[in-house]
Amino acid sequence: MKVSLKRIVIFVVIPILLIFLVRLGMWQLHRAEQGASIYEQFDRETQLPALDSSSLNGHLDDVRFRWIELQGKYLSSRQFLLDSMTYEGQAGYHVLTPFAVNDGVSWVLVNRGWVLADPDRRVLPEVSVSEIPRVIRGMAESLPQPGLSLSTPMNLMPWPQVVLFPSFEELEIRFEQSLIPYQLLLDSNLPDGFSREWKPRALPPERHIGYAIQWFSFAGVLAFMVIALWARSRTRLNDEIGR
Repeated sequence: MKVSLKRIVIFVVIPILLIFLVRLGMWQLHRAEQGASIYEQFDRETQLPALDSSSLNGHLDDVRFRWIELQGKYLSSRQFLLDSMTYEGQAGYHVLTPFAVNDGVSWVLVNRGWVLADPDRRVLPEVSVSEIPRVIRGMAESLPQPGLSLSTPMNLMPWPQVVLFPSFEELEIRFEQSLIPYQLLLDSNLPDGFSREWKPRALPPERHIGYAIQWFSFAGVLAFMVIALWARSRTRLNDEIGR
C-alpha cells in the first residue's frame, strides 16, 4: 500500500503540480508583456500635445494617458476622498474634485493627488479649493478598481465624502449630475494639488519577469526531485529483480 501511494505522488500529484508551476510562470510572462505595453503607451501618449475640451466625449481608450487642458472651475463644496490609497508606504486618500467645464454641461473628476489620512479616520483632511475660473491640465485615466469586486454602500455623510473604489454610476447618483467617464490626474506642476507622482497602475515588467523566474525555478527543483525519485525507484526495482 505504501508503494502504491508513493507512486501516485511521484507520477500523478507531482507532475500536476509541475504543470501548475510552469503555467504560473507563463502567466507571469504574459503579464510582463501586458505591463510593457502599458508602460510604452504611457511614455508615448504623455509626450503628445495636450487635447482640449472637444476630446471629452470620446472613450477612455482613445485618450488614456493623454494630457487634456480645460477651462472652467472647481466645485469645492462636493468632493470625494478615495480611500485605501497609499504613497511611500503611508495610508491616505486621493482627492477627487469635480471640475465644471466652461461649456456649461460637462463635469469631469480631477484627481488632485494624495493626502495623508489621520490615525483617527473620523478626522478628514482639509481639501477645499478656490472656485475661481482657471485652466487645468490633467492626464486621462480610469478610476482605480479593487482586485476583488465588493458591493459597498456609499458614504452619505456631509462633504467631502469618503468612498472606496466607486463606479462612475455611483458618483453620478451622489452628484445628481452626469460625469465624463474617466478622471483627470492633475499635472504636478499646477497649484492646488497634493502629492502627485503619476505612473501606470501596473507592475513594471521586470517584476513580473522576476516572479516568472521564481515559478520556473520551483518547477525546475520539483522536476529534479521527480527525476531523482524515479531514478531511486528504478534502482531499487533492479536490485529486487537481481535478488
